[in-house]
Amino acid sequence: MKPEKPTIMGMAEFEPSAKCPNCNLIMYLGNKCPHCDHLLSQTEQEAQQVFWRKSRNKGYIRGFIFFVVALYVMFWLFST
Repeated sequence: MKPEKPTIMGMAEFEPSAKCPNCNLIMYLGNKCPHCDHLLSQTEQEAQQVFWRKSRNKGYIRGFIFFVVALYVMFWLFST
């Protein structure tokens, strides 16, 4: 069975969930696992939203740091 995958970037309702607590496979779109039909409880849904929000923010921070360092290096290289 093919799980549904997100198609629109940046929209919360299309972001992937964490792994299913029952079968340990990644879930997408919604609160029901497409592999084992496990329905997530409200606390499991909130925990998964917090998990993906933290990982997304970590990526944004790393990208910002890389961009600032790259600009600094480019400025330093071409200023002489």
